[in-house]
Amino acid sequence: MAVAFVKVLSILVVALLAVPSGLNSGQVMACDCPKEKDELIAVCGKYALKCNPVPGPPCPSCCNKIMASDIACACRALTPTDVKIYNITLGLCNVHKCGYPLPPGFKCAGYMLPEVC
Repeated sequence: MAVAFVKVLSILVVALLAVPSGLNSGQVMACDCPKEKDELIAVCGKYALKCNPVPGPPCPSCCNKIMASDIACACRALTPTDVKIYNITLGLCNVHKCGYPLPPGFKCAGYMLPEVC
């Protein structure tokens, strides 16, 4: 009887330890948001420059990076300097054009995804 209880208790402990890591799957930890933002800018930033952006739609490698990213996390990491360099509305449109599922009214650094991109 005691052996069965220990086995059940062991399974419960393993299950409880597995749940918290599963809750964050697909999301970037807050401390990684600046890295997420920098990686997106490195691949896609040229499509959202305020001065002389590369005409869109974004290239496949940019869209692949967008689809693999946590856009809300990257938005939280944007700095005032980033906002001076990049057209955030254009960036949101590019994210939308790549098929990333942004909810209506999504905001990034104070800019909202327009209804029409």
